[in-house]
Amino acid sequence: SIAGPIIRTARSAVFSVDRQSFQSLSVLALFTFAFLGSEFFFDSRIGLLISAEGVVGAQAMILGASVVGFLAYALISKLAGGRRALRAIEAVGAIAALVTIAVAESAFAMQIAGCIAFFLLGSLGAEAHWSMACAFEGSPSLAKGAGAAYAAGILLQFLSNQFVPAGMADAAVLCAGVAALAVFAAAGERDGESAGQKDGEHGNGQVGESSDRQYGEPAISKSPEQMSNQTQAMRAGLAARLNKTCSEQANADPSQQATPGAAKPVIRAVWLLALVVLLACMFSTLDNVVTLANAQGSISVETWPRLFLAASGLAAGVLFDIRERRYMGFIMFAVTVLSTISILAVEAGASPVIGLIVFYLSSGFFVTFFTTTFLQLAPRMRTPQLWAGMGRAANNLCAFTVSGVSMMLTQSGIAAVMIASLILFVLVSVAFVGAGLFRLPSTVGEREAIKAGLAAAAAPTLEEMQAEFISRSGLTPREEEVLRAVTADERPLKQVADDLGISLRMVQRHLTNIYSKTDTQTRAGLTRAFFGK
Repeated sequence: SIAGPIIRTARSAVFSVDRQSFQSLSVLALFTFAFLGSEFFFDSRIGLLISAEGVVGAQAMILGASVVGFLAYALISKLAGGRRALRAIEAVGAIAALVTIAVAESAFAMQIAGCIAFFLLGSLGAEAHWSMACAFEGSPSLAKGAGAAYAAGILLQFLSNQFVPAGMADAAVLCAGVAALAVFAAAGERDGESAGQKDGEHGNGQVGESSDRQYGEPAISKSPEQMSNQTQAMRAGLAARLNKTCSEQANADPSQQATPGAAKPVIRAVWLLALVVLLACMFSTLDNVVTLANAQGSISVETWPRLFLAASGLAAGVLFDIRERRYMGFIMFAVTVLSTISILAVEAGASPVIGLIVFYLSSGFFVTFFTTTFLQLAPRMRTPQLWAGMGRAANNLCAFTVSGVSMMLTQSGIAAVMIASLILFVLVSVAFVGAGLFRLPSTVGEREAIKAGLAAAAAPTLEEMQAEFISRSGLTPREEEVLRAVTADERPLKQVADDLGISLRMVQRHLTNIYSKTDTQTRAGLTRAFFGK
C-alpha cells in the first residue's frame, strides 16, 4: 500500500526524451551557462576598473543589449535566410567580444564589447528557446525539461567558478561554452531535418499532427524550421477548434485558457509579460535585501548556495508538471507569497539567512516558470520565434530598468520596502488572475469526456437517422408505414396486417419491396438497419 504511491511519484519525476529533445535541452543548458557565466565574468573584469555603483550600471547596459538580441532574433533569422550561417557568425562574434573583455584595459572598450557579446548571446538564447519549444511542443514533460536545462546550466557555472582560475582560463571556458552551444544547436537542427525528411518519405508529415493534441509525446518529427513553416496553417485550424469549443462550453476546456492554447493568446501573452516583470521586481528586491545583509556582514553569500538554484529548478519542473501543469499557477503563487513574507520578515528583524534561502529556492521556481509558460505559448503566436524566449527577455529587461531603483528603495528604510513589497504583491496577484493562472486546467480524461459530449450533442437523433434511412431507400408512405409496424416489435405479420387494415398478402408484398430497397433479407436484419445497430 505504501510502495504504490512511492513508485508513481518516482515515475512522475522521471521523463524520457528522444535525441532531438535532448539536443534542444542541451542547447538551452549551454546557453544558461554561457549567459550567466559571461555576466559574472563581465562584472568581475569591469569591476577592476570602475566603482561598485558603476558596475551596476554597466551590468544593466549589457542586460539591455541582451533584450535587444532576444527581440531581434526573429527578424535577423528571417533576413539572414540560412540559420546555420547566422548561428556561426553569432558564435564567432560573441567569442571575439569575450576575448576583448578579457584583454581590454579600458572600461569603455570593455563596455562596448560587453554589449556586443550580450546582444549576440541574446539572439543565440532566443534560438535555444525556440528549439526547445519545437522539440517539447505538446510534451507533458515541458517543465521538467526547462528545469533540467536551467539546473544543468547552473551546475556548469558552479563547476567553472570552483575549478577554473579567473582571467584568460575563465574566458577560454566561456568561449568553449559558446562554441558548444552553436555546435549542439546545429546538430539538433540536422536531426530535426532528417526526421522531417523521413516523415515526408513515409507520408506522415501532416500539418498540425502533434499540435492538435495539447499534451502528448514530444513532436520529434519536426525541426524548428519545419515548425516555423507549418505554424501558420496549424494555428488557424487549432484556434478555430479551440474557439468553437470554448464558445459552446462555458468552461469546457479551462486548460486552453490557463495554457497557451487560449482563445486570445495575445491578451494572455500581455498578462504573462506583466506578471514576469512584476515577479522580477519582487525577486530583485529580495536579492537586494540579501545583498545588503551580505555587505553588512550579517550573512556570507558564497558560490555554493547556487546549488540551491539548481535543486529548486529541478524541483519546480517536477512539481509544475504534476497532472499536466494543472497546478503550476497555484504553486508559483505560493512561492510568491513565501517570497513576500520573507522580505517583510527580514526587514522586520528576522535573520537574513531566511531571505537567502528563500531567494535561492524561489529563483529556480521563477526561472522554470517563465521559461515553461513562454515555451508553451510560442507555437501559438503569430511570430513564434519571438515569443519562445520572451520570459528571459522580460526578466532581463526588468533587471536593466529597475535594478537601480530597487536598490535605492531597499536602502531607503524598512517602511518603504514593506509598502513597496505589499503593492507589488497586489499587482502580482492581479496579473495572476489576468493571465488565467488561477483557473484549474482540465486533464486528458476531462478533455476526452468533453469531446465525447460535444460529439454526442452534434450527432443526429434516432428519429433523424430513421428519416434519412427512409429517404435514402426511397420508400413510399405505405412502405414506411409497414416498415415501422414490422420493426416496432415481433408481432406476426397477420396481426400487423389486421392493425394496418390491409391484407396479409399486401403486407408481404410491401415487405418484399422494402427488403429490395434497403438491401436486407430478413425482418431482423431490417430492424437492425432501421435502428442503426
